[in-house]
Amino acid sequence: MRLRRLTDSSISDSLLRGAGPARPGARSSPCRPRWSRHSNLHQNTRAKRQVRTIDVAPTSGRPGAPRLAALDGLRLLAAFSVLAYHYTGINRDYWGASPMVEFPSLHQLSRYGYLGVELFFIISGFVILMTAYDRTVQSFVASRVARLYPAYWVAILLTFALQQFWHGGREPTSMEALGNLTMVQSAFGLTDVQGAFWTLWVELRFYVLIGIFMLVGMNRQRLLAFAVIWPVLGQVAENNHASFVATVLMSTYAPYFAVGIVLFLLSTDLLNLSCWLGLGFTWVLSVQQATAYAERASALTGAPVRPLVTAVAVTVMVLAVLACSHGPLSRIRWKWLTLAGALTYPLYLVHGQVGFFLIETLQTHLQSYVVLAIATLTSFALAFVIHRFVERPAARPLRRAVDRSLENLTVR
Repeated sequence: MRLRRLTDSSISDSLLRGAGPARPGARSSPCRPRWSRHSNLHQNTRAKRQVRTIDVAPTSGRPGAPRLAALDGLRLLAAFSVLAYHYTGINRDYWGASPMVEFPSLHQLSRYGYLGVELFFIISGFVILMTAYDRTVQSFVASRVARLYPAYWVAILLTFALQQFWHGGREPTSMEALGNLTMVQSAFGLTDVQGAFWTLWVELRFYVLIGIFMLVGMNRQRLLAFAVIWPVLGQVAENNHASFVATVLMSTYAPYFAVGIVLFLLSTDLLNLSCWLGLGFTWVLSVQQATAYAERASALTGAPVRPLVTAVAVTVMVLAVLACSHGPLSRIRWKWLTLAGALTYPLYLVHGQVGFFLIETLQTHLQSYVVLAIATLTSFALAFVIHRFVERPAARPLRRAVDRSLENLTVR
């Protein structure tokens, strides 16, 4: 079975040409692709590929390999769960009463919606490796700039304009809004224009780590070692109050990205024992982080968030990503899922302040579930507009321009 290709389309998303899982009975070294009897040919041509920064994964021979559409759907589920958490889970006063009172049944589920962020991080670990494993550093940088910034800039402008006449949400200064355009505002202690933007700072640090890895040289053994050691080093730094190192290594979120990395390795070698051991190790660390946050989540939602439920949720998320890359789910070709995956990033960017504005404005005039539907549909509509008229026209030209400009720097 071939590993399906996933094109750019999420908080983190991209391409890989890859081989399928190992055949039963095949022997392989830890997380390495198995070369055929033509491996001598591979050795002879390797010198020609030294311009690459990483070892190239085995190819399927099909440049038009289909998307992992099920993973697109999983991203939509993650974005929708975060939206539900912000609208009906977290204890805010936009409704005029606690969401637990306004939506007593829905709140039982939506108070766990923050775990959609953890799912995003797991998917990011998987998908960003699909981007990085067969690209140069400059191409990787260009793809991330083109993917992240156009929609992000529009979201900042829309939100800042809204905040000029609505004072119920965040009220960043003009200089803070300007600083937000860089996406590194958290490093300078500036207020995020939207509350959800904090995750982008986490993602950027992950990209930097992967970029450094690409410069050093990336192969499957190193990826597995990195996925296992990275979260441990981050937690050691955190426990010893080495704040700079803990910040760089993202001690709180490293296990989720690490799980995604190991899932990427399993996507081309499903029967590899070392990879399964690595998955178990990083899964345990992820469960530990998720359950440790349950007390804080309970305080934010005003209702008990049970550690056991969070542990089960993280386990289901890991298995879901694994299922999306193997078996029947990996063969789903529903086109609407492709669009769903494309909408997740702009939806994540705009749903916060826009939705809160609509909720606070309409909650005294309409029934709560009607207001919830209006806020949700408006956020989806804005996401579609941004995708259709900003992301699609801008992504390819911007990616090519950045790639070309970085290449020019290397030849002069």
